[in-house]
Amino acid sequence: MLTQNVYTIGTAATTVVAPTVDSARYVLKNLEPSPFMGDLASKGYVYSVTRYFSIANNGTASFSFTTGPNGAQFEHWKFSAGDSSILASLIEGATITTTGAEIPAYNLNRSEGDDYDAELYAASVVTGGTTVLTQYTGASNQTGGGADADVPVTLKPNTEYAFRFVDVGGNGPNVHIQIDWAENYNGYNDIWLAAPDDSFLLHGGEEISMYLHPYETINATAGSTGRKLAVMRQD
Repeated sequence: MLTQNVYTIGTAATTVVAPTVDSARYVLKNLEPSPFMGDLASKGYVYSVTRYFSIANNGTASFSFTTGPNGAQFEHWKFSAGDSSILASLIEGATITTTGAEIPAYNLNRSEGDDYDAELYAASVVTGGTTVLTQYTGASNQTGGGADADVPVTLKPNTEYAFRFVDVGGNGPNVHIQIDWAENYNGYNDIWLAAPDDSFLLHGGEEISMYLHPYETINATAGSTGRKLAVMRQD
């Protein structure tokens, strides 16, 4: 006989296999998406923001990106410039003066909500801070240039960052940027079959099969609240 249950796992231990007088075979599967971009995006875990703007000759344009309680992980970013070269910088710990209304971003799975925690604004002044990442986009007077990357960049929780774009080519380019990020990533979708960081770990989408003897128990703990774990028992 097969029995199946789905448990909602949080940061406190939850019993997913209770002790019984019988032996049985179990399959436990983490129902959350894997940490890869395609899986995260298809399940509604990736948000995207795009902007198209002009930079004056030798000028600068800046934006503020403030993370929520889980931080943020850039899954993909792309900068394109026409007729000039730009230098893009990600600055941590700067003093930032924002302007205008909040810039909207959108879930890449349009069946899911745009309920991200990050806040994005245009910025008029950026001073101080530490430049933690730069990206150069080269172009000539005849052609535009672009640069994109799929290397994840993980930002701290509840921290304000600045994006600064400088026209280093001196031709006043039009610039298009796209930034895709996740807020449930890395360990947030992980489930441990006992204490976190000290037991068997199931990443998103992974499963394990085992045979348990009478009175054996399994408790599960997740990297964040609301993680789903499926448990199948075969008597």
